[in-house]
Amino acid sequence: MKSLLGEDSFEKLLKLIALGNFAFGLAILLFPQETLQLLTVAPTQGSIFIQVLGLLSISFGVGYLIASLEPSRHYGILVVGSLFRVFFFLLLIKELAAGQIGLSGFFFFSAYLWIGLIIFSYILVDAYEVNTREESAPKKFHDLIKYVRTNQGQTLLELSEDKNVLLIFIRHFGCTFCRETVSEIAKLDTSIKGKNLTPVFIHMSDPSHADEFFARYYDHPVLHISDPSRVLYRSLGLARGNLVQLFGPKVVVRGFWAGFFKGHGLGPFEGDFLQLGGYFVLSKGQVVFEHKTRGAADFFKLDLLPQK
Repeated sequence: MKSLLGEDSFEKLLKLIALGNFAFGLAILLFPQETLQLLTVAPTQGSIFIQVLGLLSISFGVGYLIASLEPSRHYGILVVGSLFRVFFFLLLIKELAAGQIGLSGFFFFSAYLWIGLIIFSYILVDAYEVNTREESAPKKFHDLIKYVRTNQGQTLLELSEDKNVLLIFIRHFGCTFCRETVSEIAKLDTSIKGKNLTPVFIHMSDPSHADEFFARYYDHPVLHISDPSRVLYRSLGLARGNLVQLFGPKVVVRGFWAGFFKGHGLGPFEGDFLQLGGYFVLSKGQVVFEHKTRGAADFFKLDLLPQK
């Protein structure tokens, strides 16, 4: 779509949508009864409701105008706008069934909402592609393990010469699934070491912050590596998640369960919040087992790991 309409087509379309919001909002605020009559809407909701609707329209117009400056950066505004349009459309169906809006008004609003949704979907897909585009080829993992060191000074190669190393790539410390994973692995610490594995966590946060984070779950120092540039993640082919993998129905349900019922909560984003995790076993410098998570909600399972 962008290639068909020109390089700045998304910006222009967002400005047009913003102008439409401004026009509708001002019409509702200045001429409420006339506007509702024109759109065959029954004026039974009260003047405050009408004024709030007008102010919402103008507020979203300001948001779309801001998003038009750099859509790939301000995509969050479009996500909120899309949700509002979906809920508004559901409300329209309810009002049509109740006889509070005529067919002409229903079709007018529906057309405006869905045209915007289609445009937003194209922009959001483009924003995802821009934000997940890798700028350089990944380095080779077998080279990295020779000089990448843990917080205690050993290289991964040195560690793997002594015992097999369980590399645990986690997303970010604010992620409820990351917290759940670390909590479960801490509980299984004895069993994991019983498999002749030395756990090493790979993360994207500051090392001192990581020490504080792991201290919540362990009563002893934990081996970990700070990889804010995602060099190790990329060297093992760990992908960045798409919308379904990060915000799909399974993720939402599991997130509510892990965050609320299991008490892991949520925190601020750290590093690349799109990054997915995985588990690898390193033996004498060679990867002998790998499991790449297919979504943010994937759960660590001890029985997936190889025996001694």
